[in-house]
Amino acid sequence: MKKLSIVFILFVTSISLFAQDEIFKVLVTKGGNKAIVASTNSSVDLIVGKKLYTADKVVIATGGYLGLAHKSGKTIELKTAGTYDVSQLVNQVNTQNASVSSKYVTYVAGQMTANSEDLAANRYKHMAVTGSVERGTDKIKPMAPSQATVLDELAIFKWNAVKVGKEPAKTYVITFMNLYDEELLVKETSDTQVVVDLAKLNLQTVKNVVWYVKVKESPNTISEKFNLVYVQDPNKATDLHNQFAALKTELSQETALNKMVLASFCADNKLSLNAMEYYEEAIALEPEIDDFKIVYGKYLADSGIAKATK
Repeated sequence: MKKLSIVFILFVTSISLFAQDEIFKVLVTKGGNKAIVASTNSSVDLIVGKKLYTADKVVIATGGYLGLAHKSGKTIELKTAGTYDVSQLVNQVNTQNASVSSKYVTYVAGQMTANSEDLAANRYKHMAVTGSVERGTDKIKPMAPSQATVLDELAIFKWNAVKVGKEPAKTYVITFMNLYDEELLVKETSDTQVVVDLAKLNLQTVKNVVWYVKVKESPNTISEKFNLVYVQDPNKATDLHNQFAALKTELSQETALNKMVLASFCADNKLSLNAMEYYEEAIALEPEIDDFKIVYGKYLADSGIAKATK
């Protein structure tokens, strides 16, 4: 009986230690990537949410992409075909000071995993949302809430292409003003979007900024006015600033996964225009990864910024 008890205790202990040996979780995978599972000595397809342990290996297919979350809260991307030991991948991860990113890497994992069925069933609908602003009209309609709470970080401003008569508009002018109609910043572009460093608007002092878009060659072709409001609670603003600064320090590498984590921080804190910028940066870095476009499209639809296509 004692022998059975000892064997049972050793068995339970070994399971417990193995469970604590989880090193990575799959956030996103593209292509025929596989895991060689040490515990069963078998090869399995990698799927979102799959846990990887120290003795496992991952096999990246030609043209494949694998995004992993380390248990510390850091991320890692694999894009070169080949076989990798999980134990060796740990050496590529700086595991220090990841307290903030750990929370938001978990947030991204939740987006990817909890919504996996919805994302798969509605992938084209969600992807279409990212470019769903109206085109070819004579009215400018920005893709933004009428009032957006922001931090003085990067933000993206998007609108539809319009026509002046029968010709496409050539130059758009986006203007930012204070409540006294004094211009704070004016930008011109031939594109239908512009990225603005909101720190240039001195939002912490101004607090509330009005912005609109017009066509340079047709000044009467003008959008409605929209509002930018700095985070109202000073303590909350300071806390968000500190968290975001820590997050950028912890995720210092310019990778699509890290941009997704930054976007998720902004989305979770209802900083929609800041979130949109980092989602777009992630997509620009890895344009072939549909999962990023799908998550972004779902965010735009769920937050009411853009309408999902049927």
